[in-house]
Amino acid sequence: MGKEVNTNDSGNLKKPKKVFKGYIERIRGEMLVGWAIDENNDSPIPITVLTGEKEIGKGIADIERDDLRLAGIHQGKHGFRIELDDEIKLVDTLEIRLLHAETFEPIKHNKFLFNKPEEVISGQIEHFKHGHIVANIKAESSVGIKDVTLCDNNGDLGTLKVDIGPNSAKVSFPLSASKQDGRRRLYRLIVEGYPFLIASELLLTKSVKTPWQYLKDSFNEPGFLSLPPQADHRYESLKLQLDAINKKNTLHTVENLTGIHSLLVESYHGRTKFPAFDLPKFSKPRVSIIVPAYNKFELTYHCIASIAFAFNKTSYEVILADDCSTDETSEAEEIIGNLKVSRNPENLRFLRSCNRASSLATGEFIVFLNNDTEVTSYWLDELVNKMDESSEIGMVGSKLLHEDGSLQEAGGIVWRNGNVWNVGRDSNPASPEFNYSREVDYLTGASMCIRRSIWNEVGQFSEEFVPCYYEDTDLAFKVRSAGHKTVYVPHSVVMHFEGKSHGKDLSSGLKRFQKINEKIFREKWFKHYRNGKDANLNAMSLEKDRNVDQRILVLDHAVPTPNKDAGSYAAIQEMKLMQELGFKVTFVPENMAHLGKYTKELQRMGIEVLYAPFYVSVVDVLQKRLKEMSGVYITRYNVAEKYLDTIRSISNVPIIFNNADLHFLRQLRNSLMGGVNEEGVEKAMETRGKELAVCEKVDAILCYNTTEHAVITSHILEAEKLHLTPWVLEQKSNAPSFDEREGISFLGGYSHFPNVEAVEYLYNEIMPLLLQKRPDIVLYVYGSNMPENFRDYEGPNIKIVGFAEHLDDVFHKHKAFVAPLLSGAGIKGKVLESMAYGVPSVLTGVAAEGTGLSSGISTQLAEKPEQWVDSIIKLYDEKDHWMKLSENALTIAETDFSKENAIKRFKDIFSSVGIYSARRI
Repeated sequence: MGKEVNTNDSGNLKKPKKVFKGYIERIRGEMLVGWAIDENNDSPIPITVLTGEKEIGKGIADIERDDLRLAGIHQGKHGFRIELDDEIKLVDTLEIRLLHAETFEPIKHNKFLFNKPEEVISGQIEHFKHGHIVANIKAESSVGIKDVTLCDNNGDLGTLKVDIGPNSAKVSFPLSASKQDGRRRLYRLIVEGYPFLIASELLLTKSVKTPWQYLKDSFNEPGFLSLPPQADHRYESLKLQLDAINKKNTLHTVENLTGIHSLLVESYHGRTKFPAFDLPKFSKPRVSIIVPAYNKFELTYHCIASIAFAFNKTSYEVILADDCSTDETSEAEEIIGNLKVSRNPENLRFLRSCNRASSLATGEFIVFLNNDTEVTSYWLDELVNKMDESSEIGMVGSKLLHEDGSLQEAGGIVWRNGNVWNVGRDSNPASPEFNYSREVDYLTGASMCIRRSIWNEVGQFSEEFVPCYYEDTDLAFKVRSAGHKTVYVPHSVVMHFEGKSHGKDLSSGLKRFQKINEKIFREKWFKHYRNGKDANLNAMSLEKDRNVDQRILVLDHAVPTPNKDAGSYAAIQEMKLMQELGFKVTFVPENMAHLGKYTKELQRMGIEVLYAPFYVSVVDVLQKRLKEMSGVYITRYNVAEKYLDTIRSISNVPIIFNNADLHFLRQLRNSLMGGVNEEGVEKAMETRGKELAVCEKVDAILCYNTTEHAVITSHILEAEKLHLTPWVLEQKSNAPSFDEREGISFLGGYSHFPNVEAVEYLYNEIMPLLLQKRPDIVLYVYGSNMPENFRDYEGPNIKIVGFAEHLDDVFHKHKAFVAPLLSGAGIKGKVLESMAYGVPSVLTGVAAEGTGLSSGISTQLAEKPEQWVDSIIKLYDEKDHWMKLSENALTIAETDFSKENAIKRFKDIFSSVGIYSARRI
């Protein structure tokens, strides 16, 4: 028996009658909350809200709610939250009804009367601080304990119980890291059961929480100039470009630059007028930027304007690959000055058009840039600088952002089944996981840089992927097969207005070739990806890193600042050594602070740096990330003692402890100077107990000199755990001759007391004697965090210089380096640097520890002031003696402190605790 079919008199199928019904639940924060459906159709319905005949709100019932789904109300995607006009504040009572917004048919729902509340509750959202949105709330009379909720446009963010009364109550809502992404959002404060909105505020929730005073020296770094809420990346480029114009370091004029800025601010949306502007003209560009285009000149025009506007130091040319466009693209060179154009004789489509345009490239590097992009300051410099780091790198790619500022791609993964994924899609672009340089499977052609020699070597884009899609992924595999690396560069930031060129429909237009070429790619490269992991989000956090043998978590008190103290320099060199062994390094500062340009420099090196608000503490890091690690490397005992037990409770991974210097030895030496300081000795013994307790709990102990090595061994009797920490001295630039130098120098970080003590000794004991004998010899004092009273030390033979931007200033200008350190421990980085620079030194025995220097052969040792004066004068006057000490110190630096030697020693240290490197050393 057949199914009955309803037809009308003409025999046509009858459409089921629309029946609208719904339910009004409440008014919450001036939003009408409820649900509404068409009983015979599960499509969302538009709603008009009325009181009497007056419209007081409009919206759509399309919010997904589990309670509706469980109640069998279609698939549950029919909730609504509709903002109501101020009408509800003006009357004591009103009845609300709902209509279908297009047909004006009534929606059947419960009777809903709104009654104005008797009490008045008010509040204010004050600010965003320390990861919390802070607000206050009060009422005219005591209301009692109520649920107070913070919301944004996407829903509730958190609820707190608050005792509301006449006195203002402060409330602080923790904000999830996903919301702390540097974007402005409208936040609302609601009291449950109270219909009116308590407060609302448009806030910028910054992802970097470090106080500005600690970031002020990062003001020229991209990403930090734009931290003030009124600034963004365009302001950043404008400021940098204007600075360059003032210094005459750019080919731009103010008129051209401000004109381009106006074009970008106006946006590409709906653009029909195209004022002329000029690209800078370079005689020998390092980079050829190829922008493929077919019509849609408003996008291409905006893209090229952003190239001209974004501040970069790298010289470039722009080549427009015009694939027979019929709009203004066909006359682009008449609108944009200094633009090269590759105009196809026939429609070649994307891939062949790019290949053809590359024949016009003259740069060392080729950058392929989609025409639906906007670039930012330093985007090009970051790509080229990464290429310049190593000839092994063949191709690099940018971080891509959606138009709304969220992350579109941070490199790509190819899974075992051949599926390709954009890493981090729709995530917070400031998340630490997506902000360090790393090797990846592929780089999207929306912004991709390749050496021109390699581009030609591997045969350009492969013809089998004509007309487009998967040609960039295929190119990455070809580059790696030729023995080169493909690297993601996070600080090259490009906004990609995805889908504007080819659309998003996979079944039509050029977009349909995405599925066709996927099959070709899978067959071609199956042997290369078949041993990978199965595609899943949980595996992505590990699989996004390619060519990683081991994973090491490094803990220290703060992000290293290598231009301010030797310990920071050492920390960075040690992390570099780990990378040389094939280890991925994840660095955690105990204070969880993002430290501006210093954090970025680690990230550029390929070190993952974890910071707030994405991780709230070291313990948070250990709980979330420790299980993926092969080992933990901790510097400083006062950091280690806090976290060793937590590490052991979570994992049995090996722990390597770098004592930096033996604190109790330094304290003891200081306490015994000029007699016994009983209180100081007692403090030193207390420190000794703590340091030795740490040494007993760890698997390996690293010391910078044999003195500390022997002291620790005498206490814990586990000599096999102790190792000498290698120190790497980098090769220096050509130095001035003996006759071109004058004066002597001292360098220190003055947060470290032994350096303060040394300057005081120079001022009080040495320099007065030297002034009597040789008033022409001047001491120059360099360093960071100088005490105020150092300015009082200025005199005829003492110059207080302060912070040195570069060590060349300290060691290239002067004839000798002096380090009268009276206390301290560990190895002295400043002394090692003097060796690497070939500057003869005068040292105390404490300063020379661990360096391998010998008095009269490679340095001058002195203890008493008279010895200091005689040694300085000898170095100053006797050129042959100066040359001998310089050459011998350089020899020690090049042998004992070479990178090659350090890598071997680090490999042995890690192997001793079961962390092995597959790299051949």
